[in-house]
Amino acid sequence: MNFISRLLSESIETRQGTVLAVLATVFFSTCGVGAYTFSLSLSADSIGMSASWLGLAFSGYFLARLVLAPLAGCSADYFGPIPLLRWACGIGTVVPCLYLFFPVVESLGIIQICLGFCAGIVKPVSMSLLGQCAAQKKRGRLFALYNTCLYCAFVIGPIVGGAGIGLQGKMGSLTLIWPALGLGVSFVALLMSKADNSLTSSEKQKEKEGLPWRNAGFLSLLLAVLGRTAGASVVITFLPRLISEYFGLSGFFAGFLFAIPNLIIILAMPVTGRWADTRDRFGLTFLGMGFCAACLFGLGQPVPLWLFCLLVAGMGLGSALSLPASMSLAADMGGAKGQVMGFFLGVSNLGFVLGPGIAGFAAEAGGMADAFELTALFGGLCLLPTLIFMSKRLYAE
Repeated sequence: MNFISRLLSESIETRQGTVLAVLATVFFSTCGVGAYTFSLSLSADSIGMSASWLGLAFSGYFLARLVLAPLAGCSADYFGPIPLLRWACGIGTVVPCLYLFFPVVESLGIIQICLGFCAGIVKPVSMSLLGQCAAQKKRGRLFALYNTCLYCAFVIGPIVGGAGIGLQGKMGSLTLIWPALGLGVSFVALLMSKADNSLTSSEKQKEKEGLPWRNAGFLSLLLAVLGRTAGASVVITFLPRLISEYFGLSGFFAGFLFAIPNLIIILAMPVTGRWADTRDRFGLTFLGMGFCAACLFGLGQPVPLWLFCLLVAGMGLGSALSLPASMSLAADMGGAKGQVMGFFLGVSNLGFVLGPGIAGFAAEAGGMADAFELTALFGGLCLLPTLIFMSKRLYAE
């Protein structure tokens, strides 16, 4: 708590109420949606979902985020971020009720896609708002706090979702209540807060700058993020199934093992957030994403449980290195924070769309090892432009 209070007082240039409301929204909405997505993956066999259908269902979720993220970012610049956040959380609260009227597998997929639309608004809008709340040299710490809230939700969500499956033995009302509750609490937090749109009006003159398409660093960053999120999507979609197949774990224990990378991220964020403000952000991004790709390749191999735990922990460490650095880099590029963050997350979501579909068909054609190895190689190739950019910059200096 002292770390959070000190960070808020040091790095935030506006009222703390706005930031606290946004962080609460990110935590509760992500926790609810995370519980649902983990439960859907874990119970895919029992409800009759094949690997390809599961991959397509998650691709639809991330496709919804892909389509809406840039639009939401642009809308936040012109209409204000707070109303968009309220609408997204309000709609997401009632979406899970669809299954009560149509209790079929297809309804679960539609709910997943609708939650993707809600997340497609919450993530870029909250990031653009936070990008306006801190000076350039202190954004790493603020985005570290953002990621701490986000990954705390990633830890709690799967554990809660796995416990719900363990109690009911299948997808049911206990599973569907989590996204409704999380988004409902987020809606109330935004409604009761004193957050306003004053930050948006101060950025109107900077919106004319647009996106930095001629910046080689921006383009290489986007490609690197595409590769990283493709790998992350495979972990989200297929790691629970891999845990079940390799080690026979399910329910609470599978949720805990799935949460290990997120626990590492949470523990490392206070340090890596400061590094993002004091060290080379491109270097941290390349190092962290490269380490993630290497660990992802290892997850597809027949390894013992202790080594499997080290690999998933390594992915958490790599993510902790790259997340605040890459987000800070994106926030530094261009005055229109909504547009930049919206496109940044749009490319990120493109990786989430491509990853599960490709890996799902690769798993059916070969095996789970092929899915993880192929995605890891793709992520490594996407880092090459970043390496070239860093080499040219070092040579110029």
